[in-house]
Amino acid sequence: MNRYTVTLTEDEREALCDLTSKGKHHSQQILNALILLNCDKSEWNVNHLTNEEISRILNISMRKIDRVKR
Repeated sequence: MNRYTVTLTEDEREALCDLTSKGKHHSQQILNALILLNCDKSEWNVNHLTNEEISRILNISMRKIDRVKR
């Protein structure tokens, strides 16, 4: 599978963090936000996780992670 690199700006990270912690949102939106936050390789993310770790923690497939990153 293709490898995609996710680098989020500080504003994008804040928006995704707000989406996961505030208000009512669809479960898939929250799951996608969590995937992107954990895959982020920018300077603001100190806890970069691999796809395997994200897959195990969130109990989702590796293919879903690649689709969200794309």
